[in-house]
Formats: sequence, C-alpha cells, structure tokens
Amino acid sequence: MIASAISHNAISDKNHDLQEIYQRSWITDRAYIAGLAGISMLFLLAYLYHTYQVFEVGISIFGWILIEGRSATSGFALCLISLSMIIVELIRLWYYDKTQFICCSPLWTRHQYLALFYQAGKKYLLNLGLLVLAFCYYAGINEYGFREQATYYQPWFQLFKNLSLLYLYLGLPYQFITQAFKYDSREDVADLLSKILNYLFRMWSFRTDNDPVLFYLQDKKNALGFLVKLFFAPIMTVFFFDNFYHLINNIDYISSGLVADFQQGNYSHKRLNLDLSNILPTIIFSIDVALAWCGYIVSSRWLDNQTRSAEPTLVGWCVCLLSYPPFRTIPGWFFSTPKEKMYLQLPDQTLVTCFGLLLILSYFLYMLPTIYFGVRFSNLTNRGIIRRGPFAYVRHPAYAAKNLAWWFVGLPVALYSGYQYGLTMALIMILGLLFMTAIYYLRAITEEQHLASDPQYQAYCHVVRYRFIPNIW
Repeated sequence: MIASAISHNAISDKNHDLQEIYQRSWITDRAYIAGLAGISMLFLLAYLYHTYQVFEVGISIFGWILIEGRSATSGFALCLISLSMIIVELIRLWYYDKTQFICCSPLWTRHQYLALFYQAGKKYLLNLGLLVLAFCYYAGINEYGFREQATYYQPWFQLFKNLSLLYLYLGLPYQFITQAFKYDSREDVADLLSKILNYLFRMWSFRTDNDPVLFYLQDKKNALGFLVKLFFAPIMTVFFFDNFYHLINNIDYISSGLVADFQQGNYSHKRLNLDLSNILPTIIFSIDVALAWCGYIVSSRWLDNQTRSAEPTLVGWCVCLLSYPPFRTIPGWFFSTPKEKMYLQLPDQTLVTCFGLLLILSYFLYMLPTIYFGVRFSNLTNRGIIRRGPFAYVRHPAYAAKNLAWWFVGLPVALYSGYQYGLTMALIMILGLLFMTAIYYLRAITEEQHLASDPQYQAYCHVVRYRFIPNIW
C-alpha cells in the first residue's frame, strides 16, 4: 500500500514537472518566422527570375555578367533564400533573449587575443579539412557520378565548390567572431576531426604516453550529424533545382498561354486537372526543399540550431534512408507502389479533380511542418523540439500527410489498375502501400525513441498524445 502511494506520488511529481516544462517559453516556438521569410524570398526571386529571364541571360550589374547558367543562378537563389532565413532568425533570437545572445569567451575577457586567434584558426583549418573529406566522399562514390560528369548531381558539385570558396575566404573571420562572442564549451565535428588526427598521429609515431585520446558519446553524435549533412545536402540541392526550374516555367505558362486559352474558351476540364497536378505541387515542393536545404546546410551557434543528438540506431537510419534516393528504389525490387500522378488515368474527370485536390491538400500538410522548423529542419537529428503549428495536434504531421496521399489517392488507383490489368497488379500495389506505411510508422517510432531523452520532448509527448490523427491514433 505504501509502495503504491509512493509510486503514485512519483508519477504525479513527474507529470507536474513535465507540465511545468511545457508551460515555459521555448526558443523554437516562433521558428516558423524564418520559414516565412524563406517563402517570401522564394516568391520574390521566382517573380524576378521570370520577369528578367535570369535563366537565359544570367545575373549582371551595370552590364557585367556575374552569374550565368541555370545551375549557377538556381544556386544563387537558394543561397539568397537561406540568407533571408538566417537574418530573420538572428533578429528573432536577439529579441528572444538579448542577455544571452552574446556570450564572450574567457579568452576575450582576459584579452588573450593571440590564443583566441589560434583557437579560431584551428577551427577554420579543421572545417576546411571536413570540406576536403566531403569532396573526397562525393568524388569517390559512384552514385554522384563525379568522374563521369553525370548531369544529375552536377548542380550540387558546382554549388559545393562555390560554398567551399566562400568559407575559404570568410571562414577565418567568422570563426574568430564566433569563438570570441558566441562562446560554447561543447565540442563539435571539427573537434572530433582533431581527435582523429591526433589519434592517427600517435599511432604513426608509436607514442605511448599517459595522455591517450579519448572518444565520448558526444563524438559519436557529431560524427552522425556530419553524415546526415553529407547525405542530404546533395539530394535537397538537386530537388530544389528541379522544382525551381519548373516553378519559373509554370509562371511563364500561367502568364502567357493559360490566360489566353481560358479567355478564348480553349480550357478543358482535363487540362485543369493536369495543371492542378503540376503547378501547385511545384510551388509546394519548391518551398519544402528550399527551407529544408537551409536546415541541412546551415548549422551555427548563432542560430542555436546545432545537432543536439543524432539517431543512434541502425534501424532508425535504415527506415529513413529507404525514403530517399538511391535507397528508395529498393522496394521496387519486390513490388510497386502507385505513382502519385497515376490518378490522372482515371476516366472520370470529376473524380480526377477530387483526387487532385486531396493530393494537393496532403502535399500542403506535408510542407507545413517544414515551415515551422525554420532553420532547424533535419532528418535523423534533434535540433530543437517544435510544438507549434501542426505539431500542436499530432507528433508526426508530415508522415500522416504522406500516408493520406498514399491511401486516399493511391488505393483507388491500385483498385482501378487491378480492374484494368488484373488482381495481381492490385495486390502488388497494395503491398507497396503497406510497405511504405510500415516504413514511415517505423520512422515515427525510432524518432520518438531517439528524442525520448530530451526533457522537452518528454513534456511535448505528455501533452500531444497522438502520433498521426488527432484524438484517434
């Protein structure tokens, strides 16, 4: 009886603590403001690129062409979108807590400027080393086709080169300012590289002194966080380049042929469905990948978006990577899921319109969480718990939206394909839907297990109890 009372009191105290944590102000509560800034810049650039035909003529000042070519100008747009998000987020964080925004290093306060410069220079060189390692990885893996000069990832290599040159020129002053005025004793991936180099040097020189190189869980977290950036940065880059190009083309189409055909009565119901399947999804995915790219590429103490923890399990990594190229082709070896635009093959155009609107709704719900992450978006890592927007209702709104599209649009397509081509085709597609739903369910479970060590996430789960559907599941 006494033990039961003690257990009840312990649970009550824990619930009270979690409620208290949840009632506090979180630094991520208005992270969406940076996301809105990125969207505004995206729309502004889309208008300017269309108006001045930037893809064709390039970007010039007083007749001097500074940037030309579709890849280079798209990369410039991507950087401007990220820059707008960074500036807005810095202003937001300044107003959030002006007393903690600047945190001077002990070396600065003691006027040890030479030691501070040495520390900044070391970080600068180590980060250049990380860029060299990243390039060696991209150049050595056949998937990226560097040696063959394959076209798909060429935009990423061009952007990677430009970003590396930017850090080469500006990285040292940035590191000095950061080390001086944004002091943080926690180690990052540059410190991990320093440890590895030190360890290799000791092995090579056969040193057996009493000061061994020690690796901790923090080092594992930094290594995994670096791998996340390494994998997702090129994918998000080529996704954006493709969607942004189609976004500009769609603006050209709307401002020219679409309006004229509509006025002349040459606009059919079937063409409306084709436009719905093309124009709005392109806008949505341009927003999604542009904001996500900023989250993956930009990590800074100033933005408070460093990796706090990384997915530690092999299962968690596998179920996530199966959702992205090249690994998402693996399910195709066993069965096929209905393609997202296969609903256009249905014979009834009114039904096609209904499915098209439902698909657009699911895409919008999928994009919305990315906006609320702001500069903190990243798979497989914890860079701050988000609890506003769609996250106030379910823990995994993006995954729920994906499954909404698959089942409410993909299932009818699978049944129709079965009617057209036989029961086997329908079963193969339904098995594909079940497989992908299982993948995203496992992603949700492994993410929750990973984030469970964060007190804020514990408080969040205490309040938001449903994973996918409010008040149901």
